[in-house]
Amino acid sequence: MAGEAQSARGEWDRHWPLVMASMFGMSVYTVVSYSLGTFIDPLEKEFGWSRAQISSGLTIFTLTAVVGAPLMGALIDRLGTRRIAVWGLALYALALSSFSLANGSYVQWLFLWTIFALLALSVKSVVWTAAVSSVFIEGRGMAIAVVLSGTALSQTLAPYTASTLIDNFGWRMAYVLIGLGWGGFTLALVLAFFFDAREQGKADTPDMPARLLPGGLTLREALRDQRILRIATAEVFFSAIASGVMIHMVPILSDAGVDRSRAVEIAAIAGIAGITGKLLAGWLLDKVQGSAVPFFSFAVQALGYFLLLNLFGSLPLLMLGVAVVGFTVGASLQVTTYLISRYAGLRNFGKIFGGITSMMMTGASIGPLLAGYIFDMQGSYTPLLTGAIPVALVCSLLFLRLGPYPDYLSGP
Repeated sequence: MAGEAQSARGEWDRHWPLVMASMFGMSVYTVVSYSLGTFIDPLEKEFGWSRAQISSGLTIFTLTAVVGAPLMGALIDRLGTRRIAVWGLALYALALSSFSLANGSYVQWLFLWTIFALLALSVKSVVWTAAVSSVFIEGRGMAIAVVLSGTALSQTLAPYTASTLIDNFGWRMAYVLIGLGWGGFTLALVLAFFFDAREQGKADTPDMPARLLPGGLTLREALRDQRILRIATAEVFFSAIASGVMIHMVPILSDAGVDRSRAVEIAAIAGIAGITGKLLAGWLLDKVQGSAVPFFSFAVQALGYFLLLNLFGSLPLLMLGVAVVGFTVGASLQVTTYLISRYAGLRNFGKIFGGITSMMMTGASIGPLLAGYIFDMQGSYTPLLTGAIPVALVCSLLFLRLGPYPDYLSGP
């Protein structure tokens, strides 16, 4: 154990700049989602578009990721992460800035989003997690957790940044400054520090041991591997129920008798808990091998859904329910990413994890619609939360008895 701890510290000493660059890269991918709400009002006033029309770009963004994630994963496996990240970030920044060219044509707005969504594939989570996974072994769990915390960075800073820029420079210049500023700063970090195992191998660096050469399953082998299928199935169903509850969190709290303004404040607890979930799960995954961490990370969400039923009429318990659900949402992607890197290996990580994220986003897109449909039919979120409890427990059971991690470190 002491040797592993020392090795993990050595990995962080050598590769923390890569983790930092990857975290900012992750924040760039999500900045458009977390800032769009701030742009709705000025776009609505200038062009007279409905809020549904303005938000429809996010649907294109999501659907493109569902279809394109496996293809981008295959490209990453072939070309490496650095080449994809550098060119992808440069083009992504320009595409984000190009929203400033909107002229009132709804067709043009959809076209701008389509181009943006295609380029955004090059800065998805698989790019950053693949690079970090290639150079971290003992410290991989925490490294991935820090990278994925980039979403929390954009969730925290993007609305305020966009609002300040809009107030001072107008919405057009705000898009330009976010695209070239946030994207440009991240591109500088990537150019300076973003080197995965493949690039370090080319440079023949002394800290690039042979044990980091990628080995692992082929895509065909992964599709037949019961461990991979169980992990993917759990994450898909989790994504569906969790996204439905998270998107409808404010009305769920209002349905429980909480004032709407207070409900908005309470819902923000989920974001803080999500960061905690990522970091705690990452730390534990580096310390504990086996099914315990993934099982409890998914099982505890059932407690969150139970508390949101508000059977006790207690506001503190409602707040605890929000925190528990936020925690599990934060931990779930962290756990899944780590387990796939371990059980599938890194040789075809891009294709395999890209396919799984595509399935996850499909579930995440269905969840909010299903939650809304249940409420429309029943007039309450109680059936949604009641049904989510057994689904959460079944998902957690899929992680039991996965077995020890395979040894892929010696090569394919």
